[in-house]
Amino acid sequence: MKPSNYSAARGRSATLFTSLALLVSLTAQPARADALYTVRQTFTVTNLPEGAKQVRGWFWMPEDRPGQRVLEFRVVKGPESVRITRDPTYGRSWVYAEIAANPQNPLQIVTEFKLVRQAINGMADKEKASPVSDQHRCTFAAESRLDESRMEATPAIKAIADKLAGDENNPVVQARKFFDYVIQKSDHYSQFRASPQGKCLGDAMECLVGAGDCCTDQHALFIALCRARGIPCRLVFGSRMKPENAGKDHDPGYRCWPYFFAPDLGWVPLDISSGDTAGDRASQWFGGLDENRIEWAEGRNFDLEPRSKVRPDLVIRGWVEVDGTPHKGLERVVNFQVWPASTPQHASIAPTKSVPD
Repeated sequence: MKPSNYSAARGRSATLFTSLALLVSLTAQPARADALYTVRQTFTVTNLPEGAKQVRGWFWMPEDRPGQRVLEFRVVKGPESVRITRDPTYGRSWVYAEIAANPQNPLQIVTEFKLVRQAINGMADKEKASPVSDQHRCTFAAESRLDESRMEATPAIKAIADKLAGDENNPVVQARKFFDYVIQKSDHYSQFRASPQGKCLGDAMECLVGAGDCCTDQHALFIALCRARGIPCRLVFGSRMKPENAGKDHDPGYRCWPYFFAPDLGWVPLDISSGDTAGDRASQWFGGLDENRIEWAEGRNFDLEPRSKVRPDLVIRGWVEVDGTPHKGLERVVNFQVWPASTPQHASIAPTKSVPD
C-alpha cells in the first residue's frame, strides 16, 4: 500500500492464490467510508484478426490509495495463465493473462471486489505549504520531468507559467493559478456534447490551442505548467461511479486527475475537468475529490510486466497485444452497487448483479 503521503515507496503487499478464483485479502483495519462499493468488472478481447495465434492482456485492477481502500478482490473467471503483475515504473498492479487465440473462446477476465471511498477536500491549504526545494525535485525526479511525452514544459509553456505565477514560490498558490488558467483556456466536452472531438492523447499543446477537450488534455497542460515551475506533478487514472448507473451493465469510461506536491502538505489532488463543469463551485475540485470514483492506474509511457512488445503511452482500461501487435478490440463491462457512509463497513453486502459469461 502506498503511504497516505505518497512517499517514494510504491505498491502494496498482497496474498495471491492463482486458480480460477483468485483472492487477495488486503486489510481488515477500519477505514472511514463515504461510499462502499461492490463491483463486478469484465474485460473481453474482441475482433481477433484472421490467423491470430497468441493474445496477451494487461487489465485494470483497484488498489489501496489515499481515499480508497480495497476490502476484497478476486478473479472469478480467467484462463490458467491469469496472474497479478506489477509494472516496474509505478509499482501498480495489473491482472495479466495470455492464451492461444481462439475467436470462439476469447480472452476474458472477470473480477469482483469491494472497496470504500472517501471524499477528499480542503487539502490545498496555502497557509500550510512550503516552497519546493531542489531536494524535493531530486526525490520526485520522475514527477518533475520537463520532457515527458505530450506534457513537455516547452519554452511556450514555461513563458505562460512564469507570466501566471511571477515571483510566487508557494506551490499551492501557483497551482491554483494554473488550475484557473486551464479552466479558462479550455472546455471539457461534456458541457456541449456526448463525446470528445479532440484526439484525447493527453496533449498539453492540443489543450493550449483549444483542440483538446477531454480530461487527459486538460490535465496534461496543468502538469506541464506545474513542472515548468519546478512543482512535481503526477497523473492517475480512474473511473467515475455515477450513482444513476448503479446496478447497470455499462462501461463507465475513464477520468484522469493529477496530484501536485506541496511540502508540508504532501500530494494534493484536483480535478480540472470536474471544476470546469462546476461553474462557481469549481474551487471544491482544487484540493478535493468526490467519493464517486475509483482509482485504477498511474502514469504514461511505461513498461508493463511482463514486458509488452510495444511500450504503451496511455493505458486506458487495459492493454492488449495479438501476436505482438497492439490490439484495440477490448470490451469492458462494469456493474456496481453503492451504499452510503451509514452502511456498517463489515456488514454482509449482497454481490453485484452478475454479467453473463
